[in-house]
Amino acid sequence: MITIKAHHLLEKHTLTKWQLQHKDYLSSFYGMHLHEGQYLDPVMRDMEAFLESSQAKVTGDVYVTLQPYHFTLDGIESVNDLMNAKFGTYGEENKSWTASEAKGFIKIIGNSNKIYNQIHQES
Repeated sequence: MITIKAHHLLEKHTLTKWQLQHKDYLSSFYGMHLHEGQYLDPVMRDMEAFLESSQAKVTGDVYVTLQPYHFTLDGIESVNDLMNAKFGTYGEENKSWTASEAKGFIKIIGNSNKIYNQIHQES
C-alpha cells in the first residue's frame, strides 16, 4: 500500500492532467479486459504501450513517514516535477501568465458555454 500510494503521489507531480486521466481510465479498462480473459486481444498491447510510455518521466524520491498502524506521504523530489515552485506558488503567485492573459483564456474556453446559454435562455 505504501509503494502504491507513493507512486501515485509521484505520478500526480510528474504527469499532466490528461496523462493522469487517460492512465486511470485505461488501467481500469485494461483490468476489466484482463478479468474477462481478453489478454490476447491486440488492444491489450496498445494499452500496455500507453501505460509503459506514461511512466517514462515518473521518477524521483517520495518522502514517507512511517508510524505504528499508518503512514504519511510528506512530499516528493523529482527533476520532472510539474508543480515545481520555480513556476509559481499555488494560489499566491504565478510566473507563467498575466491576469489579462488569464481573462482572455477564460473568455475563449467559456465561449461555447456562453453560446449554449444564449441559445437556450428560455429553458
